[in-house]
Amino acid sequence: MNSPAATARILLVEDDLPLATTVAKHLRARGHETRVAASAEEATAAIQSGYRPTIVLLDINLPGDSGWGFLRGGSLAAAGAPPVFIVSATAVPPSRLREFGCAGFLPKPFAMSTLVEVVDRSAAGASGESIPGAGIAEEKLEGSRD
Repeated sequence: MNSPAATARILLVEDDLPLATTVAKHLRARGHETRVAASAEEATAAIQSGYRPTIVLLDINLPGDSGWGFLRGGSLAAAGAPPVFIVSATAVPPSRLREFGCAGFLPKPFAMSTLVEVVDRSAAGASGESIPGAGIAEEKLEGSRD
């Protein structure tokens, strides 16, 4: 499998462990460092312990605090405010994504190739490379269900 032009440090916040394992496996196969947190609290602890993701893939419905609560918590600011992509079965209106400054929305279920493309494009953008079709986050925003 081809490796991406740029690699990312991904924080995957997902409580569905079989899904998280599958997603992490695919992202690691592309050369991305991937850390899984099963809750908002675990994600916050990872950042407080020094983990600095370059991309966050965030589910909304989590045990304990929600994904929105994680975004309100301020730990991402301490991590350099990496782009956050909401990956959820819950429909999220574009206005909500803008309110929280999210980079995009990927509704579940999703094609793994779509997720990998979102991450690869975001990683390439973070490294300063030109990204063909860089509007993917906006396309996802417009394509989300209100």
